[in-house]
Amino acid sequence: MIRAYEQAYLSAVMDGIGTMLDYAVNSCGEDLRIFYARFLASGVAEQIERGNPRYLCGLSGIEIAREVAVRTGSPLREAPALIDMGSPQYWTGWALAYLQWNLGKDFKSLQQSGIDAEFLMARYSTLHEADLSKTVQIAKQQLEAFQQQESPLRRMRRNIGLTQAELAQLSGISLRSIRAYEQSQVGLSSASAGSLASLARILGCKPGDLIG
Repeated sequence: MIRAYEQAYLSAVMDGIGTMLDYAVNSCGEDLRIFYARFLASGVAEQIERGNPRYLCGLSGIEIAREVAVRTGSPLREAPALIDMGSPQYWTGWALAYLQWNLGKDFKSLQQSGIDAEFLMARYSTLHEADLSKTVQIAKQQLEAFQQQESPLRRMRRNIGLTQAELAQLSGISLRSIRAYEQSQVGLSSASAGSLASLARILGCKPGDLIG
């Protein structure tokens, strides 16, 4: 597995994201779920995934929190920089950073698989004193469960690295329909033969594989 940055930076990144969440939630009164979503939307998460040294070790967790807030249009209120490294929020960010690095997946992919701040916060009491290998084990179980319940269309699209919008453009099928098919809101068995053939051609499979 090729990782975006060396293990030597890992502890700094874990502390940075842990501090970011602890400061935003416990010092500034932000909602954990919403602020983590802002982190994903801000572009800061992508900079960490790419190994940008500024975000690996050049900024403190508080500075990262403030940059996330500014980038997403709502600066944090001024608050004392009192960080509790034993808080559930700190551990959640700390563990998320480790999972992203250890599993070699970006933060958004983890979230789409059900592994986000809320997922870890719910398991804080049982995992925060355990070895990190236990957290990795739980995350891998979640990833496996998610993959098993994924629709064939979503799984195949992700495997070849296309976004939903790109698949819609290439296939001539509306983005709304692609989303409905992937979320099983509409069964692909009801799609036209032409639509199935178009999707199968792009994804490199047989039309029947998409329905199964």
